[in-house]
Amino acid sequence: MTLKAEIETLPAGDRVLRRGKGLLKILVTLLAIIAFAAWIALGVVLYAGAERDLRLAAAVAAALSTEGLFWSIAALLGVSVLEARKAIWRCITGFFAR
Repeated sequence: MTLKAEIETLPAGDRVLRRGKGLLKILVTLLAIIAFAAWIALGVVLYAGAERDLRLAAAVAAALSTEGLFWSIAALLGVSVLEARKAIWRCITGFFAR
């Protein structure tokens, strides 16, 4: 029996988990919630006029959580973020090199 035939005989819910996308979707959802909360926290910290160290820590947390979200979405979609960034950078540097 082939893998495709084996997957097709599973119930719909098991198919998603068997392919490994179910856990990745849960991870993306959790990272989206964390990134959203980090950006809200950054806004609150900036609005409150906190010290420089706290503002920096909130900005770093928001940036890292967003980066993790981008990488996990790329993994879910099957896109290589690194290759996409290389292509964008080649486009930008090629445009200014003219």
